[in-house]
Parts: sequence; structure tokens; C-alpha cells
Amino acid sequence: MKRFLLLAVVAGCSPTTFSFTPASAKGVVASPENCQLEILTNAPEKNYEAIGDLDYYNGEQPKNLDDFKKAVSKQACKAGGNAVIAITNEKGRYTKGTVIHYLGDMATGIKPISDMPTTQQPDTETPH
Repeated sequence: MKRFLLLAVVAGCSPTTFSFTPASAKGVVASPENCQLEILTNAPEKNYEAIGDLDYYNGEQPKNLDDFKKAVSKQACKAGGNAVIAITNEKGRYTKGTVIHYLGDMATGIKPISDMPTTQQPDTETPH
């Protein structure tokens, strides 16, 4: 009985950890462990790519975004992430996340066809 109690106490003290699964075999450029990481609850408006997924593994499931950030920051920074999109389970605990990396600004769109001239101008050049 004492062994079971000791195991329960030790298990309660284990840090919250998440497993990381890369989104591709493409290499990443790690950021410092203390990088400025954003925690989001929705996909950002900025252009980004998913680097990988985080899944709850061990310890106490985070109940709020601050606890989630503490649990995943080092790992997300090491993966080269700028932000993590936090995902809750049915109990409202943060048990999943998508690590993302911001990309540069998206290119401006091509001029629509409707703005192009409707008739072609005749060729006025004389052949040599």
C-alpha cells in the first residue's frame, strides 16, 4: 500500500509534457528556448505554415493558456515555432496544439481579367 501511495505522489509531481510530431521531414531552424512564443486559440490572420503537432503526454493537463504556454514553450521554440494554436478537449483542458512558423507577407494578387482591355490594339509595326 505504501508503494502505491508513493507512486501516486511521484506521479502527481511529474511535469506536464507533450509529445511533438513534425509536420514534415523538412529541417527546422530552432529558436532559443526562451523565444517570444504566442499562444493562440484560432488560426492567425498572418501567413504561416504548420511545423508540427503537440499532444498531451504526462502530468497535469493544463487548465488555462498560461499553464499550456509553460508546458510547451521550450519544445515549440526548439522546433522553430513562432506560435502555438492551442486546442482544448471536451473538458476544456489544453491537450493539443499546432506549432506554427510565420511566413513573409503574401504576394499581391494578379490584376483581374475584368480590368484588362477588352479589345486588342492593332499591330502598327511594318515588317522589315
